[in-house]
Amino acid sequence: SAGRPSNSYGSINFAALDENKRKAIIPNNDMLFEFDYDAYHVRLIAELVKYQFPEGSIHKHLAKFYGSDSYQDSKAKTFKYLYGGVPQDVAQLNPFFSKVRDLSDKLWNQFKRQNYVETPIYKRKLLSSNLEDMNRNKLLNYIIQATETERNIKTIIEIQRYLYTRKTRLILYNYDSFLFDYCKEDGLELLKEIMKILEKNNFLTKIKMGLNFGQMSKLEREKLL
Repeated sequence: SAGRPSNSYGSINFAALDENKRKAIIPNNDMLFEFDYDAYHVRLIAELVKYQFPEGSIHKHLAKFYGSDSYQDSKAKTFKYLYGGVPQDVAQLNPFFSKVRDLSDKLWNQFKRQNYVETPIYKRKLLSSNLEDMNRNKLLNYIIQATETERNIKTIIEIQRYLYTRKTRLILYNYDSFLFDYCKEDGLELLKEIMKILEKNNFLTKIKMGLNFGQMSKLEREKLL
């Protein structure tokens, strides 16, 4: 309904492969590199509401507002508010969630008045006639998914243009992650450029590498900077 891809090809859902099945995905070139966005949906919403997070981990930043030192606790609360609705007391204490609440109200009012809302990037209409049992929180979730998809399409186009004359290939896109079959002949500069494309406008990534998709090791971003 939001235009998000299923990530299924034939009978295989590549977004839901377990570790053993992922091991079957190996490079035709030299190595697999995966770039995985950090707190992607939170950053997408921040861009929509024009809220500037500081550099680094968003969940660690928001933990300060929750009075917690726990990364996992902060992450759980953030997604609870993002998808389940922002309570008034949270909106009053946190400027980011205040803006999220305002956006949710604005979208819902537009949806009820016009019987549709437009996606932020490509201005596609999400029609009420195509969406059953809608509510304020569900509509915001659909807009997040649509924005994620449209931003990724623009990013993929830019990456494919960059890779056109090179041997490295983008071989899998899973919502918030991108998997590359990397050729050493292209040099480390290629990986740096891919990271620059993906991380435009403060979208941080985490990087893994390996000889198969089921056994990937973390690579420190600083090694590519």
